[in-house]
Amino acid sequence: MPKTSFFVWQLTIFLLTMLLATTVESMAKPRKRVQHYGSPVAAVPEDPQAYAMQIARQTWPGRPLCDDGGYRIRPCDSYPSGPSGSR
Repeated sequence: MPKTSFFVWQLTIFLLTMLLATTVESMAKPRKRVQHYGSPVAAVPEDPQAYAMQIARQTWPGRPLCDDGGYRIRPCDSYPSGPSGSR
């Protein structure tokens, strides 16, 4: 290989490397910084029964709710016989 073609080969390799490096850098999307507020663990409600009632009110808005105990809250009109177990 003549000296001139070796120089051209090195220059070609160098330019391709630089082109590849700048292309990859420009294609990479910048990451937005994520801000963390507070604890990542969900807070335990103070009163689990009140929390269950709140969820039930969101699930069945405007309907009367019956509490069967053990956080089992359901609409009172879902069973015509009344609360469970009273037949």
